[in-house]
Amino acid sequence: MRSLTPGEDSMLESLRIRKWSTVATLAFLLYEHTITFREEVSHIWRRPVTAVRATFMFSRYFTLIVQTVNVYLVLGPFSATTIAESTCKKWFLFQITAACALMTALDLILMLMIYALYRKNKRIGILLTTLFFAQIIVESALSPKAVLDVSYDPICDTTETHSVTIYFCMSVWITHISLAALTGFKKDLLALGAPVVKRVIRDGTWILVVVCSLFATIVPYSFAHQVSQGHVVFGCATLVALT
Repeated sequence: MRSLTPGEDSMLESLRIRKWSTVATLAFLLYEHTITFREEVSHIWRRPVTAVRATFMFSRYFTLIVQTVNVYLVLGPFSATTIAESTCKKWFLFQITAACALMTALDLILMLMIYALYRKNKRIGILLTTLFFAQIIVESALSPKAVLDVSYDPICDTTETHSVTIYFCMSVWITHISLAALTGFKKDLLALGAPVVKRVIRDGTWILVVVCSLFATIVPYSFAHQVSQGHVVFGCATLVALT
């Protein structure tokens, strides 16, 4: 039996990390769903349906479904060391589409709460609508390029990072810094003790910190090492959702 080359050994190690991290993420999601299910029933299912509640439920169960699919894929078809590049591109496109859908849902929730914070001000509504659809347009235009116009190794890690990634990153920063600024302008309302104010400021701050920190870390790493990993793409969006 021949010994493994350094390259083969590295790929096997990457596959092991992919499997364990994907399974661990699903396990944590299931744990989080279990311990918060009573609150979900009390605060969501037993109350009237609103746009915020409906979007929250979508993001909550969409994340679980996608991660379950990912576990099946990484333990099954994507556990091989010889995967066709066309298959890798389909998987990455699935990952980034799911991640964008989840981030869009989370942004919509935050925007609706900010809109309520400003008492449904028309100008704020126009600004939030512009930010929302501008982000969708950027994601729709750049995501396919970042996935389809790069090459992949035999285990579906990219071997290069497309230059459009930096523009995607800038768009995300602009959107979330704008939302944080809109939230910050209303921090004086904290003195009133309104629950919605506390929640918007708390959620807005956490999302800004997590999103900007992730992009500030992952994007430079991807360019420095010219590599991206499929399970990390959706994993990052999941981390934001759990905040």
